Amino acid sequence: MTTVPQTPAPVQVQNDPTQPQMPAGEQVLVTFCEDEARDVPGEYMAGLGIAEDCPDRSRAIVDANRVAIADISSRFIGMIKNAMEDYSKDVNVPGGKKMYESELEGGLKMIGSKVIDKYAEVACRKLTQSATGGYACYVALHVQWDNAKKGLAEELEVRKVDFDKDKFMEKMDAQLDKSTNQ
Repeated sequence: MTTVPQTPAPVQVQNDPTQPQMPAGEQVLVTFCEDEARDVPGEYMAGLGIAEDCPDRSRAIVDANRVAIADISSRFIGMIKNAMEDYSKDVNVPGGKKMYESELEGGLKMIGSKVIDKYAEVACRKLTQSATGGYACYVALHVQWDNAKKGLAEELEVRKVDFDKDKFMEKMDAQLDKSTNQ
């Protein structure tokens, strides 16, 4: 007579009491640099980059930085585009001072990316290695809002764009407020 192996009873896993719990009792997973990856209105924009299962440390760092830069850049470019539309629709802006994306040399993507590349600073970086040997990197980057506006104004001036700087920066501030209140 053969005996059938019995299935072991489920083992109750003890959750780490220092970690937050979700309503159904599941433990919240920790994402490194998560707090540093949140925008602070009027102060800085932030981006989070995560790279997992990379063959070495340097590759993990480079990949995570690229993801974080792309995160900030895409939002910054969208903010510039929206601010430019609001600015150009504003009846208080004279016709000769209006800006249109089609008139910008290199386009918004190039301008926004150049500004973010220049002013992004690492606020948090965590590296870990998995049991399989792959590396994971978590990076939070910050771009100070004053630096982003200054860099944008410089890029527009280099392209000889004639615009009302104060009024346009008001529109940019409004876009930042909008993006952080969502």
